[in-house]
Amino acid sequence: MKKLLFISILTITIVNASDFKIAAGAGYKKPVQKILKLYNKKIDAFYGNMRQVSTQAKHTDLALVIGDKNFLQNKSNIDFIKYTSIGEGKAVLAYSKKTKINTLNEILSDKIKRVSMPHPKKAIYGIAAMQILHNSKLSSNIDEKLFITATVPQVTTYLITNEIDAGFINLTSALANKSKLGGYIEIDKTLYSKIDIVAASTKNCKDECKEFLNFLQSKKAKDIFTQFGL
Repeated sequence: MKKLLFISILTITIVNASDFKIAAGAGYKKPVQKILKLYNKKIDAFYGNMRQVSTQAKHTDLALVIGDKNFLQNKSNIDFIKYTSIGEGKAVLAYSKKTKINTLNEILSDKIKRVSMPHPKKAIYGIAAMQILHNSKLSSNIDEKLFITATVPQVTTYLITNEIDAGFINLTSALANKSKLGGYIEIDKTLYSKIDIVAASTKNCKDECKEFLNFLQSKKAKDIFTQFGL
């Protein structure tokens, strides 16, 4: 891949003063923010790709990490205490308002000049995108068009500003920005590994954190996650 953009700055959002800290994959920032606002208690929230939030969890006192179970369980090098299910993540191919895509194979067409994805080793949907390209036998023909960013929100921003034609993101981000995109197509789930989104508890998850975990299982929280495609 010849065009790489590595943006490693972790986005930090602070909600009042914190009693405990959580982190979430950047692709799930909007639903998590909405849930935190509804919960209305003191929590610090950090957002980044899975590698970034895993690093934060190792070097800070994070109590909870929301993200892909497979990555957190097998690649984070963190001994999580518990995994609480949130939903299933879905990959989509979104496109900007300057173009129209009906099938995955169209990313090879001449009308598509630039295709972006999150980091293929550090981000959930970057990993999924590489699997999709490989399993659909498109990977060997798209190298010149690929543009790598760090996170799903960065891909989405480039789509909104028409700097790229198409990008691999999650359904959550596509729904959150539907009016700003040309559209999206959901990708066949057999082309990528199942993405189980969980809230993973660390040893720092004490009483306040456990209360928040219970809230994540409430109908109000589940309705928000459903609204954002989970």
